[in-house]
Amino acid sequence: KAGKFSAYAPKAMTYFATKYGLPVVERPEDLDGFDLVLFSLHCFRDFYLVADIAAHKRPGQEWLAGGNACATPASLGWIMDYVFVGDCRESFPRILAGEREMPGMYDPRFPDRPIFYVDEKLSTERINPALIEMQKGCPRRCIFCIHPWRHRTQHAPQEEVEEFIRTFPKHRLGLMANSTSDVPYYDEISALLAAQNKQNMTVSFAMQSFTEEMAKERGGADMLFGTEGASERLRWIVNKPIARAELREKVDLCLRERGQIRLIYQFNFPGEEPADFDEFEEDVAYWRARHTKGQLALTFIPNQPNAHTPLQWITPRYSLDTQARLTALRTSLIGSGKTGLGAFIPTPLGPQRWMAQVIAEWIPITPAVTAAVRRLEKMPKMELPGMVAALDSLGVTLPPAFLKRDRDTVFPWANVTTTGDQANKWREFERMQRKLASDRYLGVPAATTEAA
Repeated sequence: KAGKFSAYAPKAMTYFATKYGLPVVERPEDLDGFDLVLFSLHCFRDFYLVADIAAHKRPGQEWLAGGNACATPASLGWIMDYVFVGDCRESFPRILAGEREMPGMYDPRFPDRPIFYVDEKLSTERINPALIEMQKGCPRRCIFCIHPWRHRTQHAPQEEVEEFIRTFPKHRLGLMANSTSDVPYYDEISALLAAQNKQNMTVSFAMQSFTEEMAKERGGADMLFGTEGASERLRWIVNKPIARAELREKVDLCLRERGQIRLIYQFNFPGEEPADFDEFEEDVAYWRARHTKGQLALTFIPNQPNAHTPLQWITPRYSLDTQARLTALRTSLIGSGKTGLGAFIPTPLGPQRWMAQVIAEWIPITPAVTAAVRRLEKMPKMELPGMVAALDSLGVTLPPAFLKRDRDTVFPWANVTTTGDQANKWREFERMQRKLASDRYLGVPAATTEAA
């Protein structure tokens, strides 16, 4: 991969490089020939890759980063001359023209200067011939998700989406959306896809608004749902109100109509208890008992309390007991497709690699920090306090607020304002705290309750 970096570059990066006649650098040693180097950073792991090539930055060369991971720009200020925070489609030509004093531009020389996350108008310009952006943002207010707290909810004009479907020459296409079934005109889109014998291959459905017609429209492709919490109680706590009965009903619908479905869960949520995973295991057993064939993929992601969301006030956690329990269930399901419904759990991200992502929002990811994190990854598994202590012994000390947060905490990203204002985020956090203290689910079978 290192020998041909451009083959693995994000589609948006390669599209705009082509549009503006910019080379995509394949070898770090070739950076010397450029006065301006632009970085498209889409996840926190990219911060460590930047640290790996930092020695290739020459005097007088300007480095400028943007991308989804750049909402916490202070982590990059040690090496970047500028960091653009937010959507950059409209601003990109101005950056290439040399403009730097503009909305969304973070200048490390002035680390406390207020920055407003740039939330551009949805564009139907296609970065890939087979894709069009149908929705931006999300109308649902899940407190762990970045989308409703960074972007307004917007939808592409229905007629443009329909025209794309009619004129696209192939069977499979992509209508990009964070919550496909919440697009107000998606019933008409679903009918048009069926009439045109075409498939939308990039979907993430909200289970609450998913219909039988949508299940039939999907053809042979699998269906993706962000279930998130392992139990109805956890889903209620994080504002993902999917009742257990509804979850079972919609999964049954998908398995009956198309024979396959993918559910995305998270673990390490606030208030998580063993009983929550008892419920999840019971749900899996329920589906396996009802279906003699098909495929059920169950992906678990360790929760990361992201910046600019109501969960930013939560101290992160990683439960080794939960990871072990998931691993045991994963092992027990291997080969399940030979005797009935095939259920599969991919290996969850381990604690040390999860920790590398979490701290990337909090501290500059320098070569020294990168070296310490890689040493940490080779140590035996440990939970958060052990990892904090291990990093400290390696010369990486996290700020006190990393482990103790309250309303007055000044985050490293406090100078960045996003669409979801701070006061509203704090209200949602307090609402979650009240749910955690509630006895709503105490002794009540989850399958008999209704989500609020």
